[in-house]
Amino acid sequence: MGLVTAIRDRSARAARRALILISGVAFLLIGIGFLTSAAWIMLEEVYSAAAASAILSGVYAGVGLVAIAIASSSAKRELRTPERPVQQDPAETLQPGVTPPLVQAFLIGLNAALAARGRGPTSL
Repeated sequence: MGLVTAIRDRSARAARRALILISGVAFLLIGIGFLTSAAWIMLEEVYSAAAASAILSGVYAGVGLVAIAIASSSAKRELRTPERPVQQDPAETLQPGVTPPLVQAFLIGLNAALAARGRGPTSL
């Protein structure tokens, strides 16, 4: 039952983090709404309603364009990552007496399961 408990704990922590993140984004959006309202009132008193809407729309459009530029530049950087050299050709035949890594991983898991049930380990 240790695995089930660990998975349950991880999912509970992930759900808690997601809920905190969603509430943080909601509060941030509410704050931006009030900030926009306050900026509108101040700009309307100094200028006109048309100027206030032009200024605020320009600010939001500028922030959006900067965010798009940052996102597109990071995507280009990810595409330019150097490729790792291939260490071993998968079509190559293995030498006699060498156990493939997939078989080794299977045997490790099988031995762990047998040890958990109180049985002895297996060998190749």
